[in-house]
Amino acid sequence: MMKLPKAVKTALKLLEEAGYEAVVVGGAVRDHLLGLTPNDYDISTNARPEAIKAVFHKFYTLDIGIKHGTVTVFINRKQIEITTYRSESEYRDYRHPERVIFERNLEADLQRRDFTINAICFNREFIDLVGGTEDLEKKLIRAIGSPKERFNEDPLRILRALRFAATLDFQIEPLTRKAMFSEKELLKKVSFERINLELSKLLAGKAAPAILRDYLPIFRIFLPELPEKIDYNLQVFKNVFSLSERLATLMLGLDLKESEEVLRRLKYSKTQVKQVIYLLKNLDLRIVSKETEIGKLLKDNDLKDLKCLINFQIAIRKARAKEIKALEKALTLIEKIDPNKCYRLKDLAVSGRDLLEMGYEEGIEIRLLLDRLLDLVIEGVLNNEKEELLGFLDKNHPPERKPLAK
Repeated sequence: MMKLPKAVKTALKLLEEAGYEAVVVGGAVRDHLLGLTPNDYDISTNARPEAIKAVFHKFYTLDIGIKHGTVTVFINRKQIEITTYRSESEYRDYRHPERVIFERNLEADLQRRDFTINAICFNREFIDLVGGTEDLEKKLIRAIGSPKERFNEDPLRILRALRFAATLDFQIEPLTRKAMFSEKELLKKVSFERINLELSKLLAGKAAPAILRDYLPIFRIFLPELPEKIDYNLQVFKNVFSLSERLATLMLGLDLKESEEVLRRLKYSKTQVKQVIYLLKNLDLRIVSKETEIGKLLKDNDLKDLKCLINFQIAIRKARAKEIKALEKALTLIEKIDPNKCYRLKDLAVSGRDLLEMGYEEGIEIRLLLDRLLDLVIEGVLNNEKEELLGFLDKNHPPERKPLAK
């Protein structure tokens, strides 16, 4: 059972008393099922916008989104967005639909949404028409219907998928992941203001380092300055937590001028840019552990900035120490390596031809699956035997899964 704020209960009750369907849908339901505290509540209904306004004629309303079926209602100072069930036609600019069609049933409305975990509804009981509850349990981000269609409607959804994976520590379902890589160039169509909002939330996520590593080619579409290998940056990243520090970590390796240009292009505020540049500029500032010396540093440095800088310097030194230790260990391990074991794709017991015969599409999907198999063989999870490798793929990554019906 989901406990709703009084204002949300009132909104649902008034719509139902007027003869309409109404459900809470989206992030609030998802967050509740994850044990998180919901912030915003969105309601979907079969009432048309003019009917919504009539139902809430005693309350203050805003019509900013009414063209797309959304009326914002204020009940007991709480803002609630109430939207008519709708479907959408072709997207003219990779964001806005050419035409919004108001629908009579909830299922049609849910098919236009981005991910299954964001399409679970609630009104007295949970309503799940797209498999979102199961994906929450499996910790999976899965696009509704055709992933390519969802990303072509709004390419920002590619970055949203990464943001949810980073903040919730979820995996991305294989077909959705494949479409993210194949459609990544569409991110060039998205404004940097919109990218900024998703990127900032993503960087705060506990799984952000893994997401940056695994999906680096996607990030390099709008951040081409990122190096092709960012292992060192990510070692530092794991030990810093503020947005300024994490942005500074991504800028490591760039000069100050280039870093500032990147941050301004990403539409960060002057204050944010100033904080990041301060950290990068003072990377090698000598800080002595004496109170008098710290006091002297405060003549030219803000206390909050200095504290942030010390944290950043500590993270960098930890990364360097870890690098040296890792290299020494690697040298020891190399001496023990058996050169006859499988470490390269050419030595793998299966090939791209085998996967084509199983029904996989030629291209990046096969390369990703072969890389995955090679990793599992190197890690000792699988034996380098053809039958075992193909059996693993057939069970865990079957070649075809039909999308949900629209």
